[in-house]
Amino acid sequence: MLQYCYLIAYEVYFMTLCAVYQQFLKEKISEGVTEHTLKYYKYNLPKFIEWCVDNRIENVEDVYDHLFEDYKLYLIENKNGTKKISLQTYTRAVKTFLLWLNENELLQNVGKLKLIKAEIANIVPLSDVEVKILLNDFDNSYFGIRNKLMVMFMLDSGLRRGEVVSLESKNIFMHNNTMLVQGKGEKERLVPFGEETKRYINRYSHMRNEYEKRFFQKEDGTPITDNTIKMYFQELKESTGIIRLHPHLLRHTFATNYILYGGDVEELRILLGHTSLQMTMKYVHLATQQRILNQRYHSHIDKLFCQYDNKLAQ
Repeated sequence: MLQYCYLIAYEVYFMTLCAVYQQFLKEKISEGVTEHTLKYYKYNLPKFIEWCVDNRIENVEDVYDHLFEDYKLYLIENKNGTKKISLQTYTRAVKTFLLWLNENELLQNVGKLKLIKAEIANIVPLSDVEVKILLNDFDNSYFGIRNKLMVMFMLDSGLRRGEVVSLESKNIFMHNNTMLVQGKGEKERLVPFGEETKRYINRYSHMRNEYEKRFFQKEDGTPITDNTIKMYFQELKESTGIIRLHPHLLRHTFATNYILYGGDVEELRILLGHTSLQMTMKYVHLATQQRILNQRYHSHIDKLFCQYDNKLAQ
């Protein structure tokens, strides 16, 4: 399908969807989107364009008002066990593409594009016991020190998986326990880390290839990849017994604990690199839930039965 997109060029009176798709990618690259985001567009948009072509919608001028709704219906009817959250992810890329066409005046009156509704996943942050189990799962080998430090950066500073991969050694400042992190859209932010994390930074720094700018490396001195962390977390699930474990859960745990121990929501937004406060507010709810669980639950029924038992005993 991608080869098909490369071959079709501008026509005399109209532009093909494949042609504007290529233009869309070029603009996103110039905006500085991450490689991960670019792969996301390259994976999802050709599928949409292929569906359009199969339905004789090859040109921008062929796009009709309810195209987005029809594509959503097609995905739902042919999901073959795919979760709704995944279908929502597919359609989010298409929504971005159609809105881009509208912003560039290639489409008019796109209207409000509603994503497929997905079940909201119930986030359960790691408990203190689970965090201890996780941090005690590492040995003193090169991989043990490196992997523990990656986990500590996620738990102690709320780093995303991609931010751990792209972290450069020059951006770790030991004198004030901070590091400069490159987040989504190449936006940079300063985040702090604790003394225990600092101790492991020192240990790992003596083991890594000092001539490689990327901080985390494979044993041969080359930078780790996104897949390195994915594969390692699959191993961690088995070794720790924490089946729900994944890299982003550590970020959720960091954010929840930050609020739980009195942190400010706006400060947390900046630390996480969120663009809006709404994205951060969910951690207030999670922290409240955790606070309730940490406190002793006072059951009204237990109180009634206790009073009844006391009367019988008299």
